[in-house]
Amino acid sequence: MSEQEPNELSQYSWVKPLVAGVGPRYLQIADLIGDAIRNGELSPGDQVPPQRLLATVLGVDLTTVTRAYSEARNRGLISSFSGRGSFVTSTEETTRAERIDLSMNIPPQPSERNIGDLALAAMAEVLKRQDDHRLSTYDTGDSNLSAIQAGQAWLRPAIGDLANGNLVMSPGTQAAIYAALQSASQKGDTVLCEPLTYPGFLLAARKLGLNVRAIDIDEFGATPDSIEEIHRATNARVIYLNPTLQNPTTRTMPQERRKEIANTLLKLEMTLIEDDPYWFLINDAPPPLMTFMRGVRTFYMASLSKCLWPSLRTSFVVTPDNEDNDVFLENLRSSGMGGSPLLYGLAEQWIRTGVARQIVSQVQREARARQSLARSILPKGACSHPCGLHTWLTLPPHRNRQVLADALEQRGIIVATADAFSAEPNPENGVRLSMGGATSQLELAHALKQVTSLLMEDKRRARTIV
Repeated sequence: MSEQEPNELSQYSWVKPLVAGVGPRYLQIADLIGDAIRNGELSPGDQVPPQRLLATVLGVDLTTVTRAYSEARNRGLISSFSGRGSFVTSTEETTRAERIDLSMNIPPQPSERNIGDLALAAMAEVLKRQDDHRLSTYDTGDSNLSAIQAGQAWLRPAIGDLANGNLVMSPGTQAAIYAALQSASQKGDTVLCEPLTYPGFLLAARKLGLNVRAIDIDEFGATPDSIEEIHRATNARVIYLNPTLQNPTTRTMPQERRKEIANTLLKLEMTLIEDDPYWFLINDAPPPLMTFMRGVRTFYMASLSKCLWPSLRTSFVVTPDNEDNDVFLENLRSSGMGGSPLLYGLAEQWIRTGVARQIVSQVQREARARQSLARSILPKGACSHPCGLHTWLTLPPHRNRQVLADALEQRGIIVATADAFSAEPNPENGVRLSMGGATSQLELAHALKQVTSLLMEDKRRARTIV
C-alpha cells in the first residue's frame, strides 16, 4: 500500500475490512455500499473509491471490485461514467421517477447475470435444436415428451418418484387451477381453502359457481378437525392449499401437520389441489403434501414463475392417476389450446443445462438481502421467511388497511390489502408487501420507509387523542 492511499481513502470512512467465510467478497463490497447509503454515510452524488484504489486497500483482485461495482449498479446503488468514476445514484432518479409496485409477487431479478442474456442464449439453443414446424404448433400439455422429462427431473427433489406420474405442462398455474376445479367439482359444490389465500384460486372458484368456505387455521396452518367438520356439514370434495411460504401469510406448514392433513383428506376421500410455487426457494422445506398422499386424488402444481422468471409462463402439474387426468387435459386445452413450445423449450433448456438451479440460487441470495433490508426498516411483528418473496404486515386494529394503501398509492407505492386474499367477508387487517416488485434494493428501501413512516405518523396521532 502506498503512502498516498490512506489519505485518498480518508473520505471513505465507510470502507470496512472484508470478513472471511461470510460470503463472496464482491457481494460484501456491494453490501458495504448499500449499508453506507442506508446509514447516511453516503449520499446521492457522492463518489465511491476508484476501483484500483479499493482493490489495493482491501487486498483483493481488481476483477473482484469490478464485479462488486457491477452488482451495486444492478441494485440501483451507483452509476458509473467513463473517465469520471462511479457515484451514488440519485434517490430522485431511482425511487420517484415511477411508481413502485409491491403488490405483484414476483422473484427479484438475479443481480449476478442479466436474465435477458440467459434467456437469449437458451433461446438460440432451442431454435438450433428444434425445427420450425415443432415450434409453430400448439403444445397441448402432454405432447412435448422431452420437456416433460426435464420437468420430472426438476420435480424429483420435491416429490421423488411421484414426478414420474401423469405430468402435464400448463401455461401458468392459474390455468391449471381453473382446469382442476372444473375436473373435480360441479357448479354449486363447496370448495375449501384457508381464510387468506391466493386470489387466483378465489377468482377461478367463483367464476365456476363454486361456494368457497374458509377452514380454521392455527400457527401451523390448516387444521384437520376443521376440514373434517366442514366436510361433514357441506360434503365438500375439494380443498386448495399452499403449504409452503403460504400466500399471503408466509406461513410454512410443518411436516407433522402435513401428515395429519394428508391422512384426513385420504379418510374423507377429498381431492387436494396443492399449489407449491415457492418450495424450491427454501432449502429445508418439508416434503409436499402430495408425498404423504402418494399422489392419490392430488393435483400438484409447481410454477417456474416464482422461483425463476414470470415470463416463462410454465407450470408443471402432476395429476391424479385416474379418470380425472383426461378430463383435466380436456379442460386445460379448452381454456387456451395449450402453451408455447418456445417457452416450454426455454424452460427445458435451463433445467437440462443447470441454469435453472443457478437462477434459483441467485433469486434466493437476492431475496435474503431484501428480506434482511425489510427487517431493518419495517415495524417488529412483520411476518416473512429469509428467502421468501413477500412479507405479511398485520396492522393494528385502529389502522384501516385501505386508507393505508390509498395513502401509499399517493406516494407512488402500491401494496396488496387482505381483501384481495380473503375467502371471508371480514378479513384479517393486514397488507402484503412483495419484495421483488422494486427494481433495486435502494428502491425497495425507499418504499418500505414510506410504509413505516405512515404507520409511525398514525401512531403519533393516536397518542394525541384524549
